[in-house]
Amino acid sequence: GEDACLSSSIWYNNVPHPKLVEYKKDQNWVRKSGNYFVFPGGGTQFKAGVTRYIRFIEQIMPQIKWGTHARTVLDVGCGVASFGGYLLDRNVITMSIAPKDEHEAQIQFALERGIPAFLAVIGTQKLPFPDNSFDVIHCARCRVHWYADGGKPLLELNRVLRPGGYYIWSATPVYRRGKRDEDDWNAMVTLTKSICWRTVVKSKDINRIGVVIYQKPTSNSCYTERKNNEPPLCSGSNGHSPWIILSDGLLHWWAMYDLCHVKVAGYGDIGIR
Repeated sequence: GEDACLSSSIWYNNVPHPKLVEYKKDQNWVRKSGNYFVFPGGGTQFKAGVTRYIRFIEQIMPQIKWGTHARTVLDVGCGVASFGGYLLDRNVITMSIAPKDEHEAQIQFALERGIPAFLAVIGTQKLPFPDNSFDVIHCARCRVHWYADGGKPLLELNRVLRPGGYYIWSATPVYRRGKRDEDDWNAMVTLTKSICWRTVVKSKDINRIGVVIYQKPTSNSCYTERKNNEPPLCSGSNGHSPWIILSDGLLHWWAMYDLCHVKVAGYGDIGIR
């Protein structure tokens, strides 16, 4: 019969990608052990392991309460999906996304582990989820420029994040002070304020890895009270309408599902639902 294995290990022959073992050996993502790939729970931002990282998030933000308040998570830039894999033990279902085609092997690892995962370039077309789908969205060094193209990548996260939900961002702009990181951080500050996301906590773990947690508002009152209506609210949105991609290569919404656009200083076209 088949050998029993948990999401922490998979058959090597099912996903024979040994290069990732060598490439990520310093980050302890994955290692080969006999006939298996083993996933120790390491990661670029998980210097002390993903289990401790998950506990750290709950310590600095107790309201998250994995498995109670936070039951559905979108993990962007998931690597080999250790974050989602270990959250399964906390009664949390995580959808893992790799944002680049070159990460196909990582998605194969995730699927073989039994963790939902797929490739998606955020901001080019709508993610295949209704509005308000996730309690938490997580990005640990996911290398997505959230403020790019008028902030469309972050606005897409705003669409699928439920009201009152949390966005966890662990990346170098949060804790490093080089010019590029500071510019990225300042751009995020401007963009998150413009869509009424509240900075709930900003902290560093024992390895000096920084995390910032934002919260999406629970009502539209913040939007209507802004001094500048930028980006503008759209009325009549139906978050459960289907999406269609026509042959012209552009993503077209149904009439009741349009995205409002406006020129925002420093960003260009931007919009929120």
